[in-house]
Amino acid sequence: MKLPELKEKLKSKYIVRVVAGVLTIALVGTGIGATAVFAEKNSTAVTAEADSTTGSSKDADDIADKLMDSVSLKDNDADKDESVYLISDANGNVNKTIVVDHLKNKDKKDTLDDASNLSDIENVKGKEKFTQSGDKLTWQAGGKDIYYQGTATEEPPVTQKVTYYLDGKEISPEDLAGKSGKVKIRFDYTNTTSYTETVNGEKQTVSVPFAAITGLVLGDGFENIEVTNGKAEVSNSSSVVLGYALPGLKDSLGIKDGDLDGDVNIPEYMEMTADVENFSMPAAMTFVVNASDYVSTDGIDTSDLDDMINDLKDASTQLQDGSKTLAEGTDTLADGLSTLQSKLGTFASGVGTLQSGLKTYTDGVSTLSGGLNTLGNSTGALVSGADKLNSGAGQLASGSATLKDGLKTYTDGASQLNTGLNQLNDNTGSLATGVTSLNDGAKTLSDGINAANKGAAGVSAGAAQLKTSIDTAKTGADSLAAGAKQVDEGVGQLTQSLSDMPETIKTNINKSLEPLNELNVGTLFKTLGYIDTDKITADNVSAAADAAVNNAGDIIDALTNMQNQNPSATYNQILVGLSQGKGAVSVYSAVNQSVTDSASTVQALKDGSAKVSDGASSLDAGLGQLSDGASELSSGASDLAKGTTQLATGATELQTGTQSLADKLPELTKGITSLVNGSNELVKNNDTLNVGATALNAGASQLSAGTQSLMNSVPTLTSGIKQLVDGSNTLVANNAQLNSGASQLADGTNQIVSGVDQLTTGSKTLSEGAHTLADGMVQFNEEGINKILDAYNGDLKPFTNKLQAVIDAGEEYQTYSAIADGQTGSVKFIYKLASIDAKADSDK
Repeated sequence: MKLPELKEKLKSKYIVRVVAGVLTIALVGTGIGATAVFAEKNSTAVTAEADSTTGSSKDADDIADKLMDSVSLKDNDADKDESVYLISDANGNVNKTIVVDHLKNKDKKDTLDDASNLSDIENVKGKEKFTQSGDKLTWQAGGKDIYYQGTATEEPPVTQKVTYYLDGKEISPEDLAGKSGKVKIRFDYTNTTSYTETVNGEKQTVSVPFAAITGLVLGDGFENIEVTNGKAEVSNSSSVVLGYALPGLKDSLGIKDGDLDGDVNIPEYMEMTADVENFSMPAAMTFVVNASDYVSTDGIDTSDLDDMINDLKDASTQLQDGSKTLAEGTDTLADGLSTLQSKLGTFASGVGTLQSGLKTYTDGVSTLSGGLNTLGNSTGALVSGADKLNSGAGQLASGSATLKDGLKTYTDGASQLNTGLNQLNDNTGSLATGVTSLNDGAKTLSDGINAANKGAAGVSAGAAQLKTSIDTAKTGADSLAAGAKQVDEGVGQLTQSLSDMPETIKTNINKSLEPLNELNVGTLFKTLGYIDTDKITADNVSAAADAAVNNAGDIIDALTNMQNQNPSATYNQILVGLSQGKGAVSVYSAVNQSVTDSASTVQALKDGSAKVSDGASSLDAGLGQLSDGASELSSGASDLAKGTTQLATGATELQTGTQSLADKLPELTKGITSLVNGSNELVKNNDTLNVGATALNAGASQLSAGTQSLMNSVPTLTSGIKQLVDGSNTLVANNAQLNSGASQLADGTNQIVSGVDQLTTGSKTLSEGAHTLADGMVQFNEEGINKILDAYNGDLKPFTNKLQAVIDAGEEYQTYSAIADGQTGSVKFIYKLASIDAKADSDK
């Protein structure tokens, strides 16, 4: 290490800055990645307890992710990883403590020895058993890692107090819920640990260097958020506050606020203020971690500082004496080199002029030859490139022709589809015209009957008109009967399709459940009493899925036994199969309900069709009677009156039937029109596509012809290039001999001149530097080294002892519960505070 660097490292307050910087930046920089903190999420009891306390599991997971993204974890090879969950109220008072331990079976042992003072111990990720004697546990591990949990009542090493303020006045979290105003939340942390360490023969009382990192998920309505000892992350969907503290560290190191520079801080609390509307805090969580578990202390050893200080003192004395001798010798060397330098200057000037002229000529010839040789060497690439260009152009022409043919086939098909749809659309107009004519005929028939009833004077004329109307009505009745038949057939097909649909879905559900029945899951559920049959079907899959959710523990035990018998089956396959079956039944129920709801609509359509058919039959009967009445019209007015009365009845039924048919026509024509419009859009650009394909094909053919012409000209071009290269090579053949003598002369002269110049300049610089070094070493020894020694022996040496004591205390604290002899441990504390929900009817 250089002396200036050493001086900088040992200057006043440097060690303070190192400790504060390492423990602050490393713990709360871009990442406290606590990779193991939530590895025990499979613990159902812990998760359920935490969720019921924090209110929202999603918000708790979100803030846990934020905190994990904020911690930087060093490599951890501890034998026992411990996570302590402290379930707290909104003020930070702990209501329940749940501890989750992970024993790492690195050597795949059959048994693992452990120690624990927890109660209610249970295995959370397996069926391995344990025996207990006092605090000693022996697990039958079978080569596996062990995950277990238990409860504790011992006070944690760091406690937290949460205080809430509204508009400057302290307020309880219950009363703050839903309120609006200026809100302040303060987290105060207290480190209750105390260790006595002996360092360099001195006893030091210090605390374990814990770091507390707190995260808050804020509700809507938070603005102007400010954080002391932390930061806020605000987005459109949520606001998250992260803060940190190092409780007890300043007292352990004996540091006062005035000892720290402005850019270094060792906080002991976190505070957040904001303008709030309808206050709520969905989730709040604090991680407390041992700094020695998260910051590598490798290489931190203050015991060798005394040796380094002594070496520094000896080295500075030797440097001061040597620098004085060096300054005296450099003065003599500088005087001799100055005389030699002046005599060499004239000779070197003439040699330089000769060499410069020859160099200019030969450089020009070499440049020309180099360019021509490069060109000659590239003719192979030119030929290859031209050949590839020609081949690619041919492929392009062939592909464009294929594209043209394909586009023609596509546009012809689109045109044919469009023609068919337009014809269908045209026929809807004919259908509408026929229905209108039928309706008009019915009205004409009614008018004729009224005219016949006016008197005998118009009977002959009425008979002729009646005959004409009968013929028209007969044609309309035939069309109406045919249309009614088609409607009836369509309704029949629709009814059959709707009735078949639920059964088809049900059949598919049963088929999809066959893999579960092949695994005997139905027999299992019957044995457990959740269903009545040996198979899971569409009728009972919902009950089976609900039973799997509501009785998860029993189901998992039963499935474990099944998996041992049939390793190909997995819990996930069975549970996913049940979930998908239940979802399919929901679809089946929805379809069945839709069919039921559609039944009335289909029946109404069927009834309308029946009425049209009945109307057509009645019309046909009436028209027959009307025809008979017309033949007998001359026989008497009474027969005419009877026939016209029957005809009036038939005409009324005809108008009802034709009007029902006319009412259905708009829906039919609307659908056909949509099809036609889509077809028109499809064929709109047919001509443009075909023209573009033709142009592309023509251009590709022209490109292919041009590349072939280029290919044919390549041999002539390469022959000319070769002649140029041969001529330039002959021109430069003797350049080396021409420059050889001049270069040797110039090189020798320049080496002599350069060497003397460098010696002269170096001797002057060396002389000046030697004198400066001699003077500086005297000043540095008096003002720098001696002050460093005074500072170290006065203030810094006791501080380094405290620093080593803090490091030792952190490494000594390994678990919260207990640990077996010879084991190493790592512990994390997770404080989960109760959520604060906004009150809808609270005073603002």
